[in-house]
Amino acid sequence: MRKIGYVFALIFVLMSSFVLADISLSEPEEVYNLGDKLYINADGLRGAEIGNLNVNLVCGNRTVNLVRWPASDFSVEEDQAYSTSKVLVSEDLEITNLTEILGDCQIILLLGGQTASTELFTISNEVFVSASTDKMNYDPGEGILVSVDATKANGYLLNGFVDVIGASSFSKAVGDGFVSETFSMHETVEAGIYSLGIRVYDVGSGGVLNEGFANISFSINQVVSSVVVSLSDVEAVPGENFTIGVEVFDQSGKEIVGTVSAKILSPESEEIEIMIPTGGFSTFDFPINASAGSWKVIAMFDGIGEERDFEMIKSSRMEFNISESMLEIMCVGNWECNGSVDVQIGEESRRLELKMDKGEVRKFSLRAPQGEYDVVVSEGENSINQQVLLTGNAISVRDFEEEGIFRVYFVVWIFLIVILGVAGIILFMNSRKTKMFKGGGDGKVISPAYKSVSSVKSKAVSKTHGLDVKNYNYEDKTVVDLTKSGIGGAESTLVLKGEKHLSAIVALSVRNARTMGNHAKDVLIKTVEETKEFKGLVDLREDYIFIVFSPLVTKTYKNEVLASKTGIKILRGLKDYNKKFKDKIEFNLGVHTGELVASKVGGKLKYTGLGNTISLAKRIADSDVGKLLVSDDVRKRMLRELKVVKAKEIGKSQTYEVSEVVDREANAAKLKNLLKRMD
Repeated sequence: MRKIGYVFALIFVLMSSFVLADISLSEPEEVYNLGDKLYINADGLRGAEIGNLNVNLVCGNRTVNLVRWPASDFSVEEDQAYSTSKVLVSEDLEITNLTEILGDCQIILLLGGQTASTELFTISNEVFVSASTDKMNYDPGEGILVSVDATKANGYLLNGFVDVIGASSFSKAVGDGFVSETFSMHETVEAGIYSLGIRVYDVGSGGVLNEGFANISFSINQVVSSVVVSLSDVEAVPGENFTIGVEVFDQSGKEIVGTVSAKILSPESEEIEIMIPTGGFSTFDFPINASAGSWKVIAMFDGIGEERDFEMIKSSRMEFNISESMLEIMCVGNWECNGSVDVQIGEESRRLELKMDKGEVRKFSLRAPQGEYDVVVSEGENSINQQVLLTGNAISVRDFEEEGIFRVYFVVWIFLIVILGVAGIILFMNSRKTKMFKGGGDGKVISPAYKSVSSVKSKAVSKTHGLDVKNYNYEDKTVVDLTKSGIGGAESTLVLKGEKHLSAIVALSVRNARTMGNHAKDVLIKTVEETKEFKGLVDLREDYIFIVFSPLVTKTYKNEVLASKTGIKILRGLKDYNKKFKDKIEFNLGVHTGELVASKVGGKLKYTGLGNTISLAKRIADSDVGKLLVSDDVRKRMLRELKVVKAKEIGKSQTYEVSEVVDREANAAKLKNLLKRMD
């Protein structure tokens, strides 16, 4: 029995020299990058007489031996520990292609017939790169700041290098995962989108270990660099058209599409504003009396402009008109008329030597023995031929002023004297009849016929107003007499001699004008008065207030802008009042633009509307309550300034409700001031 025990003990000792009892391997990190150090720690190792300790790195189908150690170097009687490390580079792993170990890997330890292994971990050569610019859009020549962040797959910041290609090229070192660089594009670079290709990497003795890539883009703005103005001629002729062309180029010489605001300045600095499409032309008709001298064209686009000069030549001519026996000679043009006018009546001629100021009108009386004559009036190439019935003792052409108004209108004066005499006799006879009646309550007797009329009138008044005859007042004090407010300045009348211009009208309809209290009337007048800054002139008509914007007064052709600003100011003022007080002002506002014939007479603008200029503005004002409505013509001219929604259609005309009028000039000024402060 003792021998059998010795045998079993010997077998146990021999077997224990080959057994790997309780071996444990330390678990690696989840992710390693090439170049990282891989630590290997094993416990519970016991030696053996034969064999080796092998520690292998197994990545897919590729196995790399990390450690080979004789098993006999370990104790067979007690557990031992073993530690080593390997750097994941070609030299340490003794492999030439590091890409073979990328991916999921495992460490496997072999000792005798036993094995131990770790969990799967990842070996990577990736670098996560994020890149950005300090903004998205840049002007040519402006500094562009690029920032790059680089983190390896193992979570550690990269220390390496960055190469940038594309819109710009540069290389720099990356420290602690960050690098930045400022560069700029050339000042003549084309506008558009540009990109940068970014490569970030680190290196070992064998070359690149880890790398990552990123792409970013940015935009170069199109910036106006020049405005080129072309003129049809260096001289302009009054009464004839004149063509202005405009081209706008960006920093790279490419043409910019848009609309240019141009001003034509007279020698007296009066402005005419026109809009010209870039690359196109605008033809402008100068009035016949356009001032002679040096004129300017100033074209502006996004703060860049050009100025060109041209000369308005001196031009004048005489025009003739014959009405009955009156010859009217007008000096038309921008300069004085000085010359001879031949007047032929029948077979006889008379010559007039005239010197007239521009715009002057002279009148002459034509006389001849009674009969019908061919009258020919000529001056150079300009002439008129007309058959005229004349009377008189002899053929003559006399200045109307020298002949005297009484002599010319002798028959008219006689007729007026007769009319006045008859009227005087009638008044005298009526006054005598009146004295024949004596008084009612105070002893006077009233004619029965008059008494009957008075009775009927009193009954009618009592029925209409609910008043007795004694207390009745013929003055209706509920009517708003705005003509006493002093805010007039325009008058709608027939204008025969005036200038035709595109103008704008604000129509303010006051529906309860006859029932408003005094405070509401005062607020209404004050609100209209506060719009004087926009240079509109007020025409008061019953329950309507018309505010007229004519280039004769405003000195601009953008009168729809002034009218819209006036309308929005009145709208807000009256709405604020209606929120606070019970005595409401029931109103509505309409704005339209169209042609008016106007003239300034004695400090007042007299005007005649053409087409539906006045009537449509009035109909728009009547179409709703408490709103500011504009016609489609106004909306089209102010697409960038008005915020609108569709409203009613009036006939074939679409209207729009205005919620806001954008002040582009004020916004541009604010931006300019802000940029100055930033500089």
